Amino acid sequence: MSMLDNAVSSIRLGVEDFKSISTDEARALSAMRNLSAGLLLMFKVKLQELSPLDSNESLLKQNVIPSMDAAGNPVWVGKGNKTADVETIIQRLEALDVTGIDWKLLRKLIEMRNDVEHYYSRLPTAGLVEAMAASFHLIQQFVPTYLSLTPVQLLGEDVWKFLTAQESFYKREHEVCQAANQGVAWAHPLLMSSAKLLQCPSCKSELIKPRTLIEPASQIKFVCTCCATEATYAEAAEVITTMHHYRDLYYAMTKGGEAPVETCAGCNQFTYLTDEASCVLCLDKSPGRACAECGSSLEDKIDEDDDLSRLCGHCRYVSEME
Repeated sequence: MSMLDNAVSSIRLGVEDFKSISTDEARALSAMRNLSAGLLLMFKVKLQELSPLDSNESLLKQNVIPSMDAAGNPVWVGKGNKTADVETIIQRLEALDVTGIDWKLLRKLIEMRNDVEHYYSRLPTAGLVEAMAASFHLIQQFVPTYLSLTPVQLLGEDVWKFLTAQESFYKREHEVCQAANQGVAWAHPLLMSSAKLLQCPSCKSELIKPRTLIEPASQIKFVCTCCATEATYAEAAEVITTMHHYRDLYYAMTKGGEAPVETCAGCNQFTYLTDEASCVLCLDKSPGRACAECGSSLEDKIDEDDDLSRLCGHCRYVSEME
């Protein structure tokens, strides 16, 4: 049986496992394992195909060593039976000009698989539906362009129709969540304009929405469709604020400079906007940013070149004495 045949078999088994979860919860683990294994094998097929002749499928192997061919030229040869891991698969395919694949879907699917292996009872059917939707996208993006097959030809009409049905569910639920989040009476303009960026604080799914729309909004609880995690208004606000400033936060962390968001000394959430000198939760009552050590209010301006300036007087003194 070829690697492609194994990939197809695994995906089909994953679908059958999924259909049986209602009567046997343990099949959730098998469904996720088979589904993720099938997709990884699908990508490995391309690495196998692109590996040079007489290289022992070098692109497919985790370990590659230099060798000499018959003409005395240096070549790279695969060593051992261990195949490439997820990140290596992605890096090699990208280097080989395999483009147009949403790799974050694959990474998230593998994370979900790892969670299910330890806590599968925490991931309800909706979480697996999201995994099915991710599979639909990855197969649709990869198979026609890089395997020269249609998804129907690869998996069969029944399996492909099932995956497309899960995609439809995900899309509908996502639209419901987006509409519900836009309907929250967010107290700050940033939260109001960027509510679409809300993700589950636990599993990072975008399928999260308010349990009920109530007043005041600060009392709203948000619930994740995928992992059933419940988040407070403050936690939701922190996620939105962080996602809104994600690029600038990353730049400040890696390149230096003032971060656009800090921890607030009043609510102790990562929601204090440095440019506005206010918190999206505390609003007009914002006491200022917090000491990085004890959380008390910082009165002095932070010197971005001096980490000690992020500490209050007491914590700075303690740090200097150590």
